[in-house]
Amino acid sequence: MASGLSGSTIKSWFQYRCERKTRYEIMDPSELAAVPVAKDQREQPWAALGVDYERRVVARLTREKSVLRPGHGDDGLLERHAVAFLKGQGSAEYAAQINLRPRSQLELMRGADIKLRRSFADLVRREVRSTGLHFTVIDIKATRAARAFHKTQVAFYVLLLRAMLAELGVVGTVEATGEIWRIPDDGDAEGDTCAIETFALNPYLRLVEDFCRTTLPTIAGKTVAPGRDDTFFHVYFKCEQCAYLPHCINAVSPARPAWSRDVSAVAGLSHEAKRTLLSIGVRTVAGLAELGPGVGRIDGAGWSLSRRAEQLVSRARALRDDSVQPGPEPHSFLMPPRTEAAIYLVADNDPVDDTLVTLGYRFVDVSGVREHIEILPTADRRAEADALVSVFGQLIRDLEAIDAHNEAIGDPSDPASLYAHIFLYEATEALMLQNAVKRHLEDPRVRAGLLHMVRLFPPDEVVPEPEFRGMQHLPATALRSVVEQLLSLPVTVSYDLRQVSAALHSAGLITQTYSPASAFERPFSSLLALDVSRNLREGRGKGPDADAIRADVSARLGATQAISDWLRAEHQRRVLAGESPMLRLNKQPFRLQATFNPLDAGDLDVLRAFELLENRSGLLSTMIQLARPTRVRRDAGRAIGPMRLLNVSEKGRYAYLLFAIPRETEGGDFSPGAFGLILSDGEPDLVLEPRLWSSLGCDLMDPWSQDAPNLLRLRMFRPTFNGLVFQDVKRRAGQDGWWLDQSFVDFNSSKADAFLTFLGAQVQA
Repeated sequence: MASGLSGSTIKSWFQYRCERKTRYEIMDPSELAAVPVAKDQREQPWAALGVDYERRVVARLTREKSVLRPGHGDDGLLERHAVAFLKGQGSAEYAAQINLRPRSQLELMRGADIKLRRSFADLVRREVRSTGLHFTVIDIKATRAARAFHKTQVAFYVLLLRAMLAELGVVGTVEATGEIWRIPDDGDAEGDTCAIETFALNPYLRLVEDFCRTTLPTIAGKTVAPGRDDTFFHVYFKCEQCAYLPHCINAVSPARPAWSRDVSAVAGLSHEAKRTLLSIGVRTVAGLAELGPGVGRIDGAGWSLSRRAEQLVSRARALRDDSVQPGPEPHSFLMPPRTEAAIYLVADNDPVDDTLVTLGYRFVDVSGVREHIEILPTADRRAEADALVSVFGQLIRDLEAIDAHNEAIGDPSDPASLYAHIFLYEATEALMLQNAVKRHLEDPRVRAGLLHMVRLFPPDEVVPEPEFRGMQHLPATALRSVVEQLLSLPVTVSYDLRQVSAALHSAGLITQTYSPASAFERPFSSLLALDVSRNLREGRGKGPDADAIRADVSARLGATQAISDWLRAEHQRRVLAGESPMLRLNKQPFRLQATFNPLDAGDLDVLRAFELLENRSGLLSTMIQLARPTRVRRDAGRAIGPMRLLNVSEKGRYAYLLFAIPRETEGGDFSPGAFGLILSDGEPDLVLEPRLWSSLGCDLMDPWSQDAPNLLRLRMFRPTFNGLVFQDVKRRAGQDGWWLDQSFVDFNSSKADAFLTFLGAQVQA
């Protein structure tokens, strides 16, 4: 029999949507022990941090307001004190840790054989108005942002509070808004201040009520007993945070043979895809490996399975055979084949303090390897700014030397010209760095650095520098994305650096692997774990010190370089063997953009840099999407194809083209009037060149209709249609090889740049 439901279980469901976790949480500990179910009993850093932060915030509130709090050693507010508070007795404005457990069963839970456990609301605010008592439920979270699952927990507390007020006969109103008190944007987890986020409760009340009425009875009815567990589970990267991972991870363990290894071991498999596979009797890695890509077309296959079927089957075969195998994509447009000066970056962020913990830099060229690693043992924002300036200052100096070398040569086609590229392993690390820069825009050193960033990746379409034309290429590569495109590896759940480097090393392809010390090892990620950064910053003395963390960052930089070096060597091997090239990102020798002088950065220059960088960010985001294979772009709704050309007619200023489109792309994410549509044969070599977009531009004439849902009409200016570029594409595409993509269009940056230039001229005058 199920034991009980609490607010934390409600939050857990909406955070992870895990049936098994929820079923285990509503069971009595003795029932779990009888199964048995392994559980990590260690204190989790998130939980300890949350308790400490809540205690400090409530202590501060007590100094400013009247707060009814539990006595020393009491587990929550005493019932008589809580009842008196709810009845309006006493002068307290707030009550902390009220046990919200009605004596009778909630009406919405009558379909489930389940009781209520104790649920302690962090705070309840009581206001006495002319209309009576008004209550607001508040939850305190050691987080930077209030998530939907936090709000569902507050909504559950509201339902419990309403039931208790009804039982007590209290005429009172529970406010239609709830509150999350969280870490301020400019504060830290060690403080006692908070930011207050107020939100409307109704949407979250409906979510909780629907879950309790429809989903919870099904979960509570699932049998969990010795030798039998009917709960659905799926092991994926978020499971790292779950106390029951020691129990579930056994199902995907590499020690298991493929015929008994749970199918969720296959990296990239979603919950929905696993449910579909279970419905056709496929439960194991071996079962998926024996299927063909046609599994994505079975009835009920969701978007994830239909889009990634070929890739998932390929990865299952790599796991079954314990070997490195080619992936379904023969090449990648996300990485260049040539890099004489390679820059490697590693970054770790503490989500609690919202600051960098590490920042690693490695520069590799013909002269050797140089490393610069910053470890930040505190959350001091000034120290973070110093680390950014130190590392990116070195990066800029290195690139300026390359720029001077290439300027002296003067001919990009000269073999002595140097190609430079930046590599990270995880795309998440780039986002961490981007957010770190945003946090320090008030720092003049960082503001000047923005102009350097413009110089590194020049926005040619806005600031025309003819000598630098043709530099519209991706400046950096997340190697994980390249490996996921090109290779199927025997890795479990995730293509993290530890597992990927180990797989390539076992196959004899690289000589250096990332083998973290036990304190750094995570099941499905190689970024720094939260408990490591918290132990460092809180001075607990329990975890690795700064020197150990520095060594770990260096090891990750080395493994990232090893993977990058092997990918380029493998590309070269294939080219020499007459095979298809593997790395197809076209780059030119590195040059800096010369429009800005970062040493003379006025406010208008900085505003100009903001505008240009926003433009550049949008362009790069679009190009990353266009660099993906046509099949991936189509399945993501960003392309339509392959289309069949049925008819062409030229009339007046326009040429009109009628296409038949495949059924799976009917109703795609394109609409009449959309800007930046380009018509081509879909090759990234073509669509990745922004200078050619105007030669491929077209308009969507009308939406799909019920009468002819598989027909698409496009309109193109006749000079564009008859131009050399499009006619060459037309010859290559023939009748059946056409694709419609969305490029990047920015009407504002050039106008803003012109206006700022005009203002600058007025100031100088």
